[in-house]
Amino acid sequence: MALIAFDIGGTQIKFGLVERDGRVLSAALYDTPKQAGGEGLVAALIHLAQTLQQQQPVEGIAISSFGLIDAENGVVLGAAEAVPGYTGTAVKAALQAALGLPVSIDNDVNCVALAEGWRGAAQQVRHYIAVAIGTGIGGGIVLNGQIYRGHRAAAGEWGYMWIDGLVWEDHASMRGLVNAVNADLQTQLDGRAIFARYDAGDVAIVPHVERWFGLLGKGLANLIYAFNPQRLVIGGGITARGDAFHRQLQAAVQAALQPDFQQMTELVLASAGNHAGMIGAVRNWLDEHARD
Repeated sequence: MALIAFDIGGTQIKFGLVERDGRVLSAALYDTPKQAGGEGLVAALIHLAQTLQQQQPVEGIAISSFGLIDAENGVVLGAAEAVPGYTGTAVKAALQAALGLPVSIDNDVNCVALAEGWRGAAQQVRHYIAVAIGTGIGGGIVLNGQIYRGHRAAAGEWGYMWIDGLVWEDHASMRGLVNAVNADLQTQLDGRAIFARYDAGDVAIVPHVERWFGLLGKGLANLIYAFNPQRLVIGGGITARGDAFHRQLQAAVQAALQPDFQQMTELVLASAGNHAGMIGAVRNWLDEHARD
């Protein structure tokens, strides 16, 4: 029997039906009702779930959400400013009461990490880290096959690390690269255009991208030192560059590591796909309810 899965973002909610083996049966998008607040967001989830329940029987609700999430109690703890009043919302209890189904919820990057271990680039790996490179830099930590959430569900917030005297995600994220290039060159380039010019050898762009890779590599090296993972899974839109990006990032990480550490961790690109949040939410539901 399938589950209803939600992947709640600050702009859109991805939702659909996912089998308990991780196969996505359906997926659609719904605009996040930001102005409706936490209660309005929960009401939207209930409405969408009821619509899906009319299509076929389901056995539970699996949720991936932005923000710091108390996965055990199903409460949003913070870092959820995109929706006023979302912090403090007891999402799990509200949906269970309204729908009469078992519910699980966890942070979105934790769910992506679970998806990579279940259906993606970290299958059969016990110790790995998933890093998402986008507007910021965050990720999930899997130790001994289980998500490590930390004391207040804030583990994996390494975007706030200081690297070379800089807040890492402010300079090593895609936002950081785009801001640096446009501020220096007085342009309005996006990431795709920057890398197109980088590939063409544009002398104005190359130093910026090389510095960016250097900062990114140093931060990832620090994660390797701290956690000694078997595999480092890199996700985000930039990974669409494929082998070229993989080679460039691998070189930057190796350059930042001491020789004894250079062969310890395998760096790979995420492969769970665009529905990773939904898939990981289902993996989390299965783990929580011990019915796999």
